[in-house]
Order: sequence, then structure tokens, then C-alpha cells
Amino acid sequence: MRRMPVAFLIVAASSAAAPAVHAQNGAVSQRSTSAGVYTADQATRGRDVYAMQCKSCHTPASHTGAIFAAWWDRKPLSDLFQFIVTRMPKNEPGSLQADEYLDVMAYLLKLNELPTGNDPLPPDTVVMKKIRIEVGKRGP
Repeated sequence: MRRMPVAFLIVAASSAAAPAVHAQNGAVSQRSTSAGVYTADQATRGRDVYAMQCKSCHTPASHTGAIFAAWWDRKPLSDLFQFIVTRMPKNEPGSLQADEYLDVMAYLLKLNELPTGNDPLPPDTVVMKKIRIEVGKRGP
């Protein structure tokens, strides 16, 4: 996998943006994490990055349940990504590769029992902005 610098990831605009879901009345609604927006492989790689880069300061429990929900429920996935990229690792924010940040974010979603999907989370903050975090909802 080719690694992209984080700066590219933050400003990238994808030509394959997530399709909008249209309600019966024609209104456009956002995708959510309950639809499986990352792959199991991403979460597995994220677990490994987390063990090497994050575990010395954080426990997985500090990113789950009510704590995670209070910070992130109903917010765009791009907000979580921006938080991680701009603040982590604590001593060297922004020092990981873009794919490592994506994988860690997938691991955090997995820790919160959000379902996996068939397609990897794309390295595109425009797409992430269209995906709402929904803690406690399972499946489409």
C-alpha cells in the first residue's frame, strides 16, 4: 500500500465520493458508521499501530462506550479523524502516515462494536465528512 502524507489526506477530494442516500421524500441523508464504513483488515492493522503508538498513553477502554459516545456520537467521521491527526501521538502530532491514522480510526470504530464493511475507509476527508458516527446502532 502506498503511503500518503497526512497533509494530502486532509485536503484530498475524491472523485468517488460516497453516494448520498435519498429518503422517500427526496431528502438527502448521510451515510453512517452503522453501514460498515471500514474493513476488518483496516481494524486489524489499526490494532497493531495502536499497540505501537498509542497504548503507552491510552487504554482501549478510554475510547469506548459512554466516553466515546459523549465525544463523537452524531458527529461526522471527519471530526474524529481531524482530532486524531492533529493531536496524536501526544508528543508528535501528525507524525504517523495517513494510512496509519485511517487504520487506527477503523480500530476505534471496531472497539465500539461498529460493523465492518466490504470497502475500506477511503483516505478522503470530504467523504468522511459525509459519514455520521452512530454509536450503539448495528447494521444498515
